[in-house]
Amino acid sequence: MQYTLGVDIGGTFTDFSLINADGEITLWKEASTPKDPTQAIKKGVQALADLGDEPLSEFLSKLDLFVHGQTIATNTVIQRNGPKTALLCTDGFRDIIHFRDGFKPERYNIQLQPPEDFIPRYLRLPVKERVNYAGEIQIQLDEDSVVKTIETLKRENVESIAVSFLWSIMNSQHEQRVKEILAEKLPDVPVVLSSDVLPMIREWERTTCTILSAYVLPGIAKYMVELQDFLQENGFRHPMLVMQLNGGTSTVAKVIQKSINSLASGPAAAPMAGLYCSKRIDIDNVITVDMGGTSFDVSMVTNGMPSLTRDLKVHGMPVGVAAVDVHSIGAGGGSIAWIDKGGALMVGPQSAGAEPGPACYGQGGKQPTCTDANIVLGYINPDFFLGGRRKIDPELSKSAIENYIAKPLGMSVPEAAYGIFRIINNNMVDAIRVVSVERGIDPRHYSLVSGGGAGNIHAGMLGRTLDMTKVIIPRYSGVFCSFGMIVSDVRHDYMQALATNTDRFDLEAVNGVLKDLEDKAIQEMVEEGYPEGEVVLERFADAKYPAQIHELTIAVPNGAPLRDTDIQKMSEAFHDLHERMFTYSVRESSVDLFHWRVVAHRRVKEPNPFVSKEKSTDINDALKGERSVFFGDINDYRETPIYDGDRIPKGLAVKGPAVVEQATTTIVIFPGQSLESNEFGDFVLNL
Repeated sequence: MQYTLGVDIGGTFTDFSLINADGEITLWKEASTPKDPTQAIKKGVQALADLGDEPLSEFLSKLDLFVHGQTIATNTVIQRNGPKTALLCTDGFRDIIHFRDGFKPERYNIQLQPPEDFIPRYLRLPVKERVNYAGEIQIQLDEDSVVKTIETLKRENVESIAVSFLWSIMNSQHEQRVKEILAEKLPDVPVVLSSDVLPMIREWERTTCTILSAYVLPGIAKYMVELQDFLQENGFRHPMLVMQLNGGTSTVAKVIQKSINSLASGPAAAPMAGLYCSKRIDIDNVITVDMGGTSFDVSMVTNGMPSLTRDLKVHGMPVGVAAVDVHSIGAGGGSIAWIDKGGALMVGPQSAGAEPGPACYGQGGKQPTCTDANIVLGYINPDFFLGGRRKIDPELSKSAIENYIAKPLGMSVPEAAYGIFRIINNNMVDAIRVVSVERGIDPRHYSLVSGGGAGNIHAGMLGRTLDMTKVIIPRYSGVFCSFGMIVSDVRHDYMQALATNTDRFDLEAVNGVLKDLEDKAIQEMVEEGYPEGEVVLERFADAKYPAQIHELTIAVPNGAPLRDTDIQKMSEAFHDLHERMFTYSVRESSVDLFHWRVVAHRRVKEPNPFVSKEKSTDINDALKGERSVFFGDINDYRETPIYDGDRIPKGLAVKGPAVVEQATTTIVIFPGQSLESNEFGDFVLNL
């Protein structure tokens, strides 16, 4: 292995993590270019080549792995700037996406307006056909009705089509035939079938998943193919991999087939980044936080396994497929501070983003942000932002806070800045509690792993507020998710519906389904270039008690065909999980099982572990100097030692108050805390 490179596009910065064969990491940031995200990537790749004094083609030829995470799909949905999309549905069911699941998002809010339909009713086109729950055709597909919809699709210049028929999960014959007709009549318009992207029950979830897939497909397909072509034309010799929302990676071709997996791809890498450094020091239970320029993302890893969810929503629409459970709020370095109508200080969720950015950037931003507050407080060195590559003006930060916050509230500028700091901390603590305390999990039994360029300024106060004992700060924390991508497995998910019950279990049918899914998984992984012996298969099933509405996903014995003894194992696994999740179980009851799932992994070759080479025994060798820093405890600035994070030797501690600077992040050590470097170059902040 020569080089591996992870690239993550964020709202403010595009992050790069480059690792060589010796485990040495080169971190880089470029300002994101929202109008054309590839520009930031091209600049960053060229900069990394220049650092090694290599031509771009030579640098890219040495890359063994290029993994990319992007926000294009998510932003397309949120901003609703995607292609004109239509839905073909079973006659009589064009209003599934309007009625949703029958509940309001805030069911007790009588003033809540109904959400805007993602596809207007005139583009939800009925087709005459009907399949029942058993997969039996009750009404044959009326191909004339399909041709009639094509006239509307042409007249309305539709650019992408979703097809979702009732019970196509049991018999996809009609959907497949419609796709053939559309391919003949509208060959340039992409078509997405619900039976391909999410073959599971629940009409609303399955339909919205199909719509979202069709909506983001044209944009990400064009972007990913163009980026892959750029890399290969300039010397990269391998397929580009893309981060998926399930926490694994896949090829461009595979992601285009199931474009729903491109949503929320960047934040999905955070748990793998946190787990990589925590496992090296024998910690399996961590809460990962990633504070970038726009958002604050939280996820949990329990017993070495990231939490997954099937309840992820993007802009109020359910995604449906398995996704890393990431809770995000608008709390980043670019989050704007403002005063509400009642005179209360607020921070976020609005963000200054990359353009114009915080006031200190001097790009036209006038309103104060969290970054501006951190500069005024002395946490950020204005002469060492991004290692000194970006010049920022602290006077602009001071002026923005004074004009927009301090004067209106009758406060001094430092008091106003510290108020901004405390409020955004409270917002982030609330986000951590959502994934822990509100789910019955005590965060004191977990360690915090902090990532993001801005995260380590706040991490010490977050951990202290939650009464945690330590914060782990990886060497790569400033480019947290881009590193997580290169330590994430290649992963494909497969699913098929088959209803059975533990009292009358159809062993032959279930084994047939699992075999078909596993054969397909192996075939597709081998076609992508992964030897069969390197592919790991895992089985799961969705289970519930009879008459329940929602299922829980349980593990199914792997390897050999299921036997009668495995039925009881699956039943007990469900009872145990139900009791753990909801405090009770009904062990005398049978269990319904419906969706059968296979997950195929190809274990990534992890980078060689970095070992610190610092030999100094004097912490003062890393001392850069002092500056005035405001910690709030004495309501005044104090002269505080500033350390070079890259020169802190293994095993030596920095006692707070202090600030540790690196090119891509800054660590603030508050009074009473201490920071030490371990043999891997990661930091442990003891609270």
